[in-house]
Amino acid sequence: MIDWETARAFTEEACAEIFDYTELTLHPRKAGLTSNHPDADDPDRVSFDFKGTIDLEPPSDRLPRHQSSDMGVRNGTVSYDAVLTARISAWQYLPRRNDLVGPMGGAPKWKIAAKEEDGSARPAWYLIKA
Repeated sequence: MIDWETARAFTEEACAEIFDYTELTLHPRKAGLTSNHPDADDPDRVSFDFKGTIDLEPPSDRLPRHQSSDMGVRNGTVSYDAVLTARISAWQYLPRRNDLVGPMGGAPKWKIAAKEEDGSARPAWYLIKA
């Protein structure tokens, strides 16, 4: 009889084999010295390549963006441009907000804006255009 952890690992591996076909690169970023300085490459974390899935225009009801400080738009829904999923069990580190993602060998195309975790090895990162 198979145990739950083995079943979960098998399912996550099967999902990765089916869905993760896009070759991508994660570009780690860190905040500038002050709010007036732009973000910069993070020398403490190295870029790495991985296979993942990017779906354009995810449903806006899954994870709303941070609320605006403008009271006039508090009840409005703001959507993300894309969602990234990938199997992370062998990754060196997890991406952070404002890290960049792009096609392998190409310029970064997306910025990580939010993350949704469900306890599996396939979290979702919500992306905006870089």
